[in-house]
Amino acid sequence: MERLSERFGRVGAAVEAVRLIDTHEHLPQEEERLKDRVDALATFLPHYASSDLVSAGLSQEDLAFIRDSALRLEERWDRFEPFWERMENTGYGRALSLAVRGLYGLDGLSRETVETLSARMREANKPGLYKHVLKEKAGIDLSILDTETVQVDRAFFAPVMRFDGFITVKERWELELIKRRVGFPIHTLDDLLRALGTEFERLGPRIVGVKLPLAYRRSLEFEKATYAEAEAVFNRICRQRVFKRVEMQGVRRTLPEALSFEETKPLQDFLVHRLLNLASTHRLPVQVHTGLQEGNENLITNSNPVLLTNLFMEYSEVSFDVFHGSYPYSGELTALTKNFPNVYADMCWLHVISPFAARNILSEWLDALPISKILAFGGDYRFVEGAYAHAEMARENVARALWAKLEEGAFTERQVIKYAEMLLRTNAQALFCLLA
Repeated sequence: MERLSERFGRVGAAVEAVRLIDTHEHLPQEEERLKDRVDALATFLPHYASSDLVSAGLSQEDLAFIRDSALRLEERWDRFEPFWERMENTGYGRALSLAVRGLYGLDGLSRETVETLSARMREANKPGLYKHVLKEKAGIDLSILDTETVQVDRAFFAPVMRFDGFITVKERWELELIKRRVGFPIHTLDDLLRALGTEFERLGPRIVGVKLPLAYRRSLEFEKATYAEAEAVFNRICRQRVFKRVEMQGVRRTLPEALSFEETKPLQDFLVHRLLNLASTHRLPVQVHTGLQEGNENLITNSNPVLLTNLFMEYSEVSFDVFHGSYPYSGELTALTKNFPNVYADMCWLHVISPFAARNILSEWLDALPISKILAFGGDYRFVEGAYAHAEMARENVARALWAKLEEGAFTERQVIKYAEMLLRTNAQALFCLLA
């Protein structure tokens, strides 16, 4: 693999030398990964590439067959190959090929390599895997981890926490789950607010941020609901009538009628505003999913960052880390980041969505935004090989964008070398209050 320094001189060397702060990952802890029955198809297709396979025509039934590591790899490859040929050109496909070459020494993912690749993956799946892939190969010093627990390996990760279980409650049994989580019953809206505050007090000192992923479920327009409006929804949840019993995770549960999103929106909106108040009190940044949603057949209009404008205005003391370049709403994010001091533009996931679009967006941001407000890399993968590949693609895009600015005379060499460190490391350190 050609080194960036060979293509872009001192600019490429500067980019290669940066120890990355990765703003967003979904990686399991290493001990969990080591329990997996890894092979090329089962490990590489939990998301992203699978979305492009489905977009190219693969059925959900065949996708499940391909992912099943208990089945013969050759038979799974037969179903996979026609659709791989249709989408290996995409950023998702290129990331997989890059991981195969860079980590396992094979010429991409193909019928000829898949058996050997899977064997090498199993051989590598042992203690020290994350140190080798993340620290040594990808050059990632620390990853901000979207997780459900603060019990993470702090040598690799710093956690951010979701509070969806409080915000999206719409059925009475969910209040029982919150009761078990905080240790006291939830009978009133005040109880629910107390529970959210209690959980935040418990977790706040051990996390570096808060995550709002709600664009997968609803619009990002969080209106200013009143206490009375939220309480009316809460009371409706408590008055729900039981209509069926089902078995969930081996336990018989009584499920009430669920309220619709439209019915619960005032409560959700009220709780999001309360969550932002808590983030403000604890001085924690808030990460927000915007733009493209992973998977297929989502409502992209739910995730336009412009819908967040009222939050940016009201919570001016809260720093908002706006994800994914808001692609395809990157122009809107450019304007918002330029306009609001508390809005930061994050390229996590973006380099594998479209490497070309990511370069163009970064080039625009280098002209339009204060350099301190751009976060140029977040891997956003569920398997460690993806994080490595994305890091490689992000470094190349940063090097190419900075080199182009140097070539056109927009920046000096001294500036682009400094900017490489800011884009890939120190901006994230400052936003998340990480030690240098």
